[in-house]
Amino acid sequence: MKKSSASSGGNKILATDTAALADWEGLRTFAAFIDYGSFSGAARALGVTHATVSRRLQMLEQALQAPLFTRRADDTELTRLGETVLAAARAMQEQTRQLARTLAGDDLRLEGKLRIACTDALGALFLAPRLPSLLQRWPNLDVEFTMGHQTVSLARRDADLAIRFARPQDGELVARPLGKMRYYLCGTAGNLARWRDDRKSAPFVGYDDGVPDIPETLWHAAHAAGNPVRFRSTSLVAQCMAARAGVGMALLPRYLLAPELAPAEPEHQLERGLWAVFHRDLKAVPRLRAVLEWLEHCCEEL
Repeated sequence: MKKSSASSGGNKILATDTAALADWEGLRTFAAFIDYGSFSGAARALGVTHATVSRRLQMLEQALQAPLFTRRADDTELTRLGETVLAAARAMQEQTRQLARTLAGDDLRLEGKLRIACTDALGALFLAPRLPSLLQRWPNLDVEFTMGHQTVSLARRDADLAIRFARPQDGELVARPLGKMRYYLCGTAGNLARWRDDRKSAPFVGYDDGVPDIPETLWHAAHAAGNPVRFRSTSLVAQCMAARAGVGMALLPRYLLAPELAPAEPEHQLERGLWAVFHRDLKAVPRLRAVLEWLEHCCEEL
């Protein structure tokens, strides 16, 4: 997507003037259209229809009495006015996010929703079973898990707190160490016997190509590159269930060592640091502090 072209009418409008002429929905829609590169992409991001996106952009251009962009094949090129309007939209988005963070920071009650972003395995099989101790102490908390491998934006309040395997470099974010997660090579009795008899013939389960460079996949490449891989998934839950069913050996965190699985060796094969990350505007919020204390206690068991 190209950022600018010659202005069709030499329009130059300050961001404040643009905001006065255009409504917030139009600006928000225009920013989403630029971010996602199409009407359909913006519609999915905003939860509206393709026609709604098109109508809002038409109304925005009518209000400003000039085009904001031109379309050439698959490319979108901003006019000079479009650049100014996009800057105004970005500024309003940041002001809105800042207001949301400020309001959350001003909420000094130990109640309400707190959203935690984490992996599916950590959320479903480690943290969820330990929720009663948190909610018995703070019954007015409403805890929400956003689970998956995608990285959420804490600045946009996609989550209030994220559990990550690396300390972020963003100065707006605060990181608290939760401890170390240790991974063990494990399997059913039958697969362990095959592995001890001939390590290169034992079947494995592992990750698909969606996560090629994480420490777990690098360990597999270094220690099990010649073994047959019978199942692949980005989900540790799926890997664990496959290993429990006898599909193959798996490299799993200690908390996933179910009764059907035993470690191949007493020592762990891999260790990763775990961090609780949140925006600095929320550090004084009591419900965040309560959840941090609970997470630190939970992670003592890793």
